[in-house]
Amino acid sequence: MEHVHGPEVVPYQDDELIVVCLVRDGQPWIEAFIEHYVLLGARHIVFLDNGSDDATVSLAARYDNVSILRSVLPFQRNELLLRRYLISRFGQGRWSLCVDVDEFFDYPYSDVIAVDSLLGYLNSNRYTAVAAQMLDMFPEGPLAARTEESARTFRERHNLCDLSALKRIDLEKHSGRNNVFGSAEIDCLAGGIRETVFGVRPRLTKFPLVFGDGAVRPVEESPHHIENARIADFSCVLFHYKYVGNFHEQAAQAVREENHWNYSAQYKQYLEVLDKNPRLTLKRDTSQEIGNVNDLLEEQFLVVSEDYVNWVDAEEARMTPGSGGQGSLEALLEARRLNRAKTLRIQGLEKQLRILDREAEESVRTKRRLRRRVRTLKERLENMQTDPEAGTDTG
Repeated sequence: MEHVHGPEVVPYQDDELIVVCLVRDGQPWIEAFIEHYVLLGARHIVFLDNGSDDATVSLAARYDNVSILRSVLPFQRNELLLRRYLISRFGQGRWSLCVDVDEFFDYPYSDVIAVDSLLGYLNSNRYTAVAAQMLDMFPEGPLAARTEESARTFRERHNLCDLSALKRIDLEKHSGRNNVFGSAEIDCLAGGIRETVFGVRPRLTKFPLVFGDGAVRPVEESPHHIENARIADFSCVLFHYKYVGNFHEQAAQAVREENHWNYSAQYKQYLEVLDKNPRLTLKRDTSQEIGNVNDLLEEQFLVVSEDYVNWVDAEEARMTPGSGGQGSLEALLEARRLNRAKTLRIQGLEKQLRILDREAEESVRTKRRLRRRVRTLKERLENMQTDPEAGTDTG
């Protein structure tokens, strides 16, 4: 492991956040990534470069609040080892956020509470991990690269997402072993626009925000698994800008190197579709723009608990000068509290509807199985009536 830039030791408190990122050829995202996490309130950012051939390292080294390490260990066999190394080295006894360079983390009501308050809530409830849902962001037009696109403004063009084809499965059964869950409302998500267009079903739920308490084991089997964690009662988002830059060439390189999961099986699917349609567009009738992270609560993509909302309400009142009195300011705060309470109620109703839908689907499947069974029995009975020997055991 080679040290390239920045401090090797980063002191910080349990209500401060360090971001760690395993990266290779991240030039299209690197500046926007750093600026996003600085604005989010991260104390420091650590990159582990895994053999970049572009300007990733030189661009990141321009920033004071960045450290850069380098390892040339092959990605395919060492991805999880390298991620765990970052979390272990920089996240013991504190919070670390392990993300890819194309993932931009955000959390519910980040317009109200700062990241230190978010971590304060987690600490007060003794949580050690937070679930985050990946949301693929894409442009209105073709994915084909636009060389004039600014590295800092690509998010303005990649402003669409699609929530219509998501599959929901039981998080407790698909997260790892020995976890304790603060909420039963959070689902494990899969599929989405990539399943619609490319025919692959990626797992979209990760656990990037982790407190290193000595027991929790992040990225144990994959970045989508964790063990021995107390998982928080709300979920966050990873805005996923996968299609920035020349995605066609990125897919071709991944196929040549076979360095991703299952020998780049998903990238082979991407490349097959892109080769057939180089001007591929992901936009569908169901695609939409998302104004901010809170819109994803109304869309039931993210989940918050009553305790979390109460924390946000209290923090907003505490940080607002003059709150608690009369007049327009208090009326505004009350309106915001009521809106958050309404979101909670809608969230609960939507969950009940999904449960009823699943039960109805299972009932339909059960009826179909029974009908098939009845038809089979009728056919056997008819055969026995036409051929008396058909049902006789002649020994």
